[in-house]
Amino acid sequence: MPLPLVSVLFERGAFGSDDTAATALAVAIYGLGLPAFVLQKLLQPLFFAREDTRSPFRYAVVAMIVNVVVAVGLTYVMGWIAAAVATTMAGWVMVWQLARGARPFGNVARFDGQFRRRAWRICVAAAAMGAVLWIASVLLTPLFALGGWRWLALLVLVSAGVSSYALLGQAIGAFRLAEFRAALRRRR
Repeated sequence: MPLPLVSVLFERGAFGSDDTAATALAVAIYGLGLPAFVLQKLLQPLFFAREDTRSPFRYAVVAMIVNVVVAVGLTYVMGWIAAAVATTMAGWVMVWQLARGARPFGNVARFDGQFRRRAWRICVAAAAMGAVLWIASVLLTPLFALGGWRWLALLVLVSAGVSSYALLGQAIGAFRLAEFRAALRRRR
């Protein structure tokens, strides 16, 4: 989905199709790091709740060093895309450090049984959403070439992804939509 997304959002004027392809590749690589950045937001509060701000800081410094070394080291081999690879790799290094450092915290730092039962279902729903997006992208390709229809095609593509994930996730028990509604009610 990065190519249609970047194409619709940015491809105009001096930003041509070559720029779209290059940016879409970077977006795809950054997308591989997205779960790591989410997991960081889950794991860091474990340390902050114990008033340990030093450990996450040290882990961040290590991740930053990994980011710089990989980006600079791979630039000669991969060119500009090395920055995206390095950032994604550094994100996963940070998660590994946080998870390893949180082990002594006991059960509070471990995923519960509900997560373990649902994790594979979440992955199946995400993979199915990817397949739906790929098929929809292939079917909508002609519309992405038409100026006025590009935005509508992107809206259809995004809607197909959201609805397929929500419906399949609900159907296979990855999550319950009622749980989301309940969580939203608690926040008000």
